Amino acid sequence: MTHEAPVETPPQTGDFEVLIIGAGPVGLSSALQLGRLGVNTLLVERRGGLSRHPKAGGIHARTMEIFRRWDISDEIRSVGRGDLPPGVGPSGFAWVTRLSGIELGRIEFGLSPEDQKKWASYSPEPPGFCGQDLYEPILFREVSRYPSVRVELARRASVVGQDDEGVSIVIEDEASGRSELVRARYVIACDGVRSPTRGALGIGESGYGAFGDSISVQFRADLEKHRRGRNFGLFWVANPDTQGAFTWRRRSDSWLYNFDPKPGEDAESYTADRCRDIIRKAVGDSDVGIEIESILPWKHDQAVSDAWRAGRVFLAGDAAHRFPPHGGFGMNSGVQDSVNLVWKLVLVLRGQAGDALLDTYEAERKPVAEFNGRQCLENTHRMEETGWLLRDPGSLADIEKPGLEGQAARDRVAAAIPRQREQFYSHGQQFGSIYESAAVIPDGTEPERSTISDYYMTAHPGARAPHLWLTSPGGGELSTLDLFGDGFVVLAGREGRAWRDAARSIGEGGAIPLTGYTVGLGGDFIERSEEKTLIALYGLAPDGAVLVRPDGHVAFRSKTSVADAARALQDALEALLGVRASGHGRLAHAG
Repeated sequence: MTHEAPVETPPQTGDFEVLIIGAGPVGLSSALQLGRLGVNTLLVERRGGLSRHPKAGGIHARTMEIFRRWDISDEIRSVGRGDLPPGVGPSGFAWVTRLSGIELGRIEFGLSPEDQKKWASYSPEPPGFCGQDLYEPILFREVSRYPSVRVELARRASVVGQDDEGVSIVIEDEASGRSELVRARYVIACDGVRSPTRGALGIGESGYGAFGDSISVQFRADLEKHRRGRNFGLFWVANPDTQGAFTWRRRSDSWLYNFDPKPGEDAESYTADRCRDIIRKAVGDSDVGIEIESILPWKHDQAVSDAWRAGRVFLAGDAAHRFPPHGGFGMNSGVQDSVNLVWKLVLVLRGQAGDALLDTYEAERKPVAEFNGRQCLENTHRMEETGWLLRDPGSLADIEKPGLEGQAARDRVAAAIPRQREQFYSHGQQFGSIYESAAVIPDGTEPERSTISDYYMTAHPGARAPHLWLTSPGGGELSTLDLFGDGFVVLAGREGRAWRDAARSIGEGGAIPLTGYTVGLGGDFIERSEEKTLIALYGLAPDGAVLVRPDGHVAFRSKTSVADAARALQDALEALLGVRASGHGRLAHAG
């Protein structure tokens, strides 16, 4: 390409270890982790502020575990609860002809004692319900606590080149148009579904593509007489006039209505007046007062980026994958992408791991995204049976009629409701992913796989290390999950002191963050309940052990003792991180 005039290069103004593009939940989560570890980070966001429109409000239990690690899960749960009393949350999901109309069926959510007991065994954290406009400020506040993280709003970041030492990024001020050039060792692009970074890198996508449109409207209205005390997470609406879903935000008169526009219509044609009329039809009350606060058009599509890494640039969250909303895996998967990537980046930055460790990010997270995309797409197709994304709303023409004709139409929708259960009861999908990569050492066994709804708790290499309640010698109570996050952790059975001591020796050497604990009678911790032991849950003999990564997934498992625990751990870490041993209890970068 030639230019008629010389191109002026912006002045270079800074160097960072990591630059993050996008300050949504995934970008903020990445910055928070890097800040906690003291990494010199720049977070750039093109918006002038945080999200104002509620979205991504269903927070999976696995993501709540991550927020627990950052000590913000209770606050997010409290903020999301709104006007409800402590301990009370959405009780399920309902299908109605209109909010004031006929209830066609419901799926209750975790109300049975059996479900409550099962879910409590899976995790110390139940799912949360909190809109992005409410939890994003909490994440932003936490990021602001760390002096190693600089945040710049109303600035657009564009990757313009990279070499063996780092990435060049031009940052343009949205108001003045002035630009500057910065350098970073690595870039994490969390810049959304249309990711400019992904486009600039020439990375393609594979998936289903766009197959429907929706419009989300945030509004205020007094709908209590129509809600009738029903505390549902969603009220799905199916009638000839409109198909969509109401969400009560658990704040007096604050609501959302998400609906299907007519096929082929421009989203811009849905003005506040038109949305107000549609909402009244969905409520079934032509006189109700409605104050429109915001309108957000969006598309139903499913795609996964063909590559998640281009040299020193990584894609995460919506930049790497996008799913239909049914199942709620978008934001949740993105935060978990971040947790998988950041610890690897930090170890490489600190010279404690080789570059090949960074390739395991795509190897581990891309298959999860592909699976989640397929399942969310399947959930969406099932939802069509209940009146969602209909090309021919005429199939609902009789649903409100009295007598046998109307009852037959209502029965058709009611019969499809139980088939929607998997999108709400997805604990196996949430917890059950088992990574396969060079950052996981197989132990020669085949794992028992979870289903979509039921999670099979296993410490098979690659799996999320299971939750188990423990008691400390001082009487304090904690989950095994509370031990993970800041480095590698060895958990050994009650007779596995050799594993624990070897881990502590390596960790004290300073080459790698590693510590160890024994669990059981006479150990560092004991199980809170005799009915559930570490050795049974983790598949160990009393002298066996697991090595758990900073993201909480099992890297290595030795079901029994070995002749030299220190050597076995050294070998495992060398294989995982691309390092070589350098004396007892020491690890050195292999270059």
